[in-house]
Amino acid sequence: MIYFLRKVIWMVPGFTVDQYRDRLRQLHDRINDQGPFVAHTTRFLIEARKPA
Repeated sequence: MIYFLRKVIWMVPGFTVDQYRDRLRQLHDRINDQGPFVAHTTRFLIEARKPA
């Protein structure tokens, strides 16, 4: 999760491990207790062109 959040900086602007340590620990504990989680996201491809 940390690698993902560091790569997609627009998902959680200003993400740092120190700032989110407690939430990351909660997620870690949840995964250990309940198994993997599924997350869904929507993406858009926007193509812009200058008028001719």
